[in-house]
Amino acid sequence: MAKHSVSVSAWIGQHAGAFASSFSRLARHPFSSLLSLSVMAMALALPLALAWSLLQMQQLSAEVQSSRAITVFFQPGVDMLRANALAAPFKNDAAVARVQLKSPSEGLAEFQQSSDLAKAIAVLDENPLPAVMVVEPKGDESALLQRLRAMPDVEFVQYDGLWQQRLSAWLVLGERLLLAVALIFVLGAVLAVANNVRLDIATRVREIAVLQQLGASDGYIRRPFLYTGGLLGLLAGVLAVALLLAGLSYIRPSMMALLRSYGSDFQFTAFPLWVLPAIFGMALILGLCGAWFAVGHHLRQTRPVNL
Repeated sequence: MAKHSVSVSAWIGQHAGAFASSFSRLARHPFSSLLSLSVMAMALALPLALAWSLLQMQQLSAEVQSSRAITVFFQPGVDMLRANALAAPFKNDAAVARVQLKSPSEGLAEFQQSSDLAKAIAVLDENPLPAVMVVEPKGDESALLQRLRAMPDVEFVQYDGLWQQRLSAWLVLGERLLLAVALIFVLGAVLAVANNVRLDIATRVREIAVLQQLGASDGYIRRPFLYTGGLLGLLAGVLAVALLLAGLSYIRPSMMALLRSYGSDFQFTAFPLWVLPAIFGMALILGLCGAWFAVGHHLRQTRPVNL
């Protein structure tokens, strides 16, 4: 039992020493460490910003696609009696969820409440708006849309399904672009750490050679460099989150003012709480991967070692 305790204490001591050595080396070279941190943080912050933007677009898309209504504008001469007769076949149609008729006076009241042109409309001698039928479809609306367009006394049929399809296509493209950009920048982050560790290895070539001649294992030699890479990755993750939050706080007021000018009550969606530890964990893993790659390459190149 005592022997096991001693071995555990020795193992902890080795890791504590490796961590302290790695931290002190980063502190002794602040410029190169800060440069690597900045490169890695920006490589992480850009995909995060794109992911946040895509999250907002998905929320906006959900709001747009929640309404699939088809608006049918009747010709100006169609009165409400005629409009009711034209709408009657659709009220019990299996492809229709709901039918709503709006008289010209109702349409004018809504227009005056929501439009900046209300004062201009008020000076007109008569109501220029036609009767309107709003149809909410069930399932596929393509056939229903054709039937509505073929109705008599119909001036115009408005349906935003095409824009919804285009928005969905853009979102799919955005997801693929985000994945491609994230992979490129993740590779850049790994290479940034690998370059920093490689420079550290270059200053300790003789030390590593002596350890190899004394029979030190690759794991023992690799350990302090892994701590260096892990520290760089973790600190870069913290810096990336700070950059992202600073950027969002800077652009949020302008974006909200722009949305409010269009009469939108859209609210930005925050990242879930689990995202922060996930970002830090991913940054830590990337730092370890970069360090592992750099040290592994050096160990393969220097075996066997002749002093």
